Amino acid sequence: MPKPFPTRHFLLSAIFFLCFSYSYSQTQEIHKLQKSLPFIKDSISYVNKINRIGMLMYMKNADSSLIYGMNARTVAARINYKKGAVDAENVIGISLALKGLSREALNIFSQVLADYQEMGDKPNTVQLYMNLASLQMQVGNQLRAIEYNKEAMKIGKDIPTDSIMSRVYANYCMANTQLPEDSVHYYLGRSNQIGERINDKSLLIGNKQILGIFYMVRGLRDKALPLLESSLKEAKEAKLERLELQGLNAMAEYNATNPELAMKYMEEQMAIIESSGYDELKAPALFSMLRFAKMMGNIDKERELSEKMIDAQLRRQASLQKFIGDYVHYYQLQENNKDLEKSQKASRQTIMMLTIFSIICGVLLLLLFRAYKKIRTDSKKKAALYEIIDKKNVSLSEADAMKSNLVSILAHDFRSPLISTLYMIRLLERNTELTESEKESFYLTISNDISGTLENFDATLQWIKRQLGEFKINFETVDIRSLLDEAISGYNAQLNEKGISIINNVPEGIFATSDKEMLQFVNRNLLSNALKFSPKGKTIAVDAFKNGSEIVISVKDEGPGLSDTQIEKLFSISSKGGSLHEGAGIALSFSKDFIVKLGGRIWAENRTIAGSIFSYAVPSNPIINKAMETHSKIVA
Repeated sequence: MPKPFPTRHFLLSAIFFLCFSYSYSQTQEIHKLQKSLPFIKDSISYVNKINRIGMLMYMKNADSSLIYGMNARTVAARINYKKGAVDAENVIGISLALKGLSREALNIFSQVLADYQEMGDKPNTVQLYMNLASLQMQVGNQLRAIEYNKEAMKIGKDIPTDSIMSRVYANYCMANTQLPEDSVHYYLGRSNQIGERINDKSLLIGNKQILGIFYMVRGLRDKALPLLESSLKEAKEAKLERLELQGLNAMAEYNATNPELAMKYMEEQMAIIESSGYDELKAPALFSMLRFAKMMGNIDKERELSEKMIDAQLRRQASLQKFIGDYVHYYQLQENNKDLEKSQKASRQTIMMLTIFSIICGVLLLLLFRAYKKIRTDSKKKAALYEIIDKKNVSLSEADAMKSNLVSILAHDFRSPLISTLYMIRLLERNTELTESEKESFYLTISNDISGTLENFDATLQWIKRQLGEFKINFETVDIRSLLDEAISGYNAQLNEKGISIINNVPEGIFATSDKEMLQFVNRNLLSNALKFSPKGKTIAVDAFKNGSEIVISVKDEGPGLSDTQIEKLFSISSKGGSLHEGAGIALSFSKDFIVKLGGRIWAENRTIAGSIFSYAVPSNPIINKAMETHSKIVA
């Protein structure tokens, strides 16, 4: 039958130890929090900080932990911060338990548990069940401790990924000393899974210590030693003081048959206790050291340790008396506060009556001013109606302007191809000596121009329909190079006439999800403007490239370029585009309107040499939503 868990040697260092997050360098964290307190302006944050300090202080100095808990409770009550008050009661209960006031601690824990359950705070409810389990381990009621841990696991099923569950599994292994080896591995394994997922190194080290102690008390020393040694080394490297103290204690117990070596571990533990201020651990540590000194037969060491033990016990007794006095005083203050609350409740009732009276007076005042408010409301309604009328008038003016603009844009977009067709017809009239093959070529060109004009006319009619009705964008996958080839082909006659060549530098494989007709409208206008202002024999270059999430298309000409004023007003509906005639300016403003609606941008700039560059950018894969399908006016 396995040995019982060595509660008397490990309990004080383990009590409530696994119920909370292991702190990295506990002393450093306490000092950091204490330094930050004077700079905290928010009362809730202040309560949370001093509760945290009280929780960290419980193993170092239970008296200080009590003071912090009482202060937090007082401030929380003043600002009516219930969770902060309950957390503070939890700190006070732990302090009482460490001082051996088990009954008082049990009463507080029971009330805190009920409060957390009422607030629906499952993680802290689980934590309180572990507190109760640790308290039962302290008083030697192992069965009750197991029941509390089982209840913690039952509630914790709803929060399986929470780090608190890793402590629940570890605590259960500590409380249930009769667990078989495979069960210990199972629960510690589940705890380690959570620890690895949240990268909680201290939890993994603590679980390794528990497993090492499990093997040690069952006589499996060969399995225990590597675990205890490695966990102690890791605790030292990570500066986890409490784990280091527990690891040194475990190594001392492991080497109990070699009292000289055990004494070295205990002396190392005592050095940390004294340097870091773990007052509550000093007496138990001295007791263990005295036991090892007796085993060594070192009478001088026994005498020295006995004197230190007596001094520590006296200090502990004096501390306990002061602790009890502080707690009694705190309890009396709490009772006084309850009486004060009753008095305040009566005062609040009086204030409530006065408030009701004030409300009645307010209602009477409201009735007196009702007629005045009605007049003001009527005035506001009239003002709103006038505003609606003004907006209607503006809308009608915009509609008239749109009709005028439509005439201009139609003239601009179809005049050029019609002129080209007329030129071809006159050429046929003047040149009677043309061969049949040449005539067929001309006829084919005229036919293509007329077909293209009709297609453009249909597209423009669709655009007008969009503007007059609900504007809707028809998204589809567009091959940018093919789209520009198609646009360029509509200007072959003018290009031949002026001896201008267009180079399509757009690489294959550039696609955009956009409205083909809207893009083609813009392309035709940019090409038309470049052709108009390019001298004979020059070259127009068309480029496109993908820049992040957008496609950039540019038309470069070798014309006279643009002034700064022209560039500034180029895409304005009211501008004539400088040297551009009115139709071209309007067309550019509509081009901007289209590009903006497609989620893009359009601009113009001068080349470093002669000429200008007209560019626009549209998203390659726009986010299609209702914002891109709105009622729209023809305003750039």
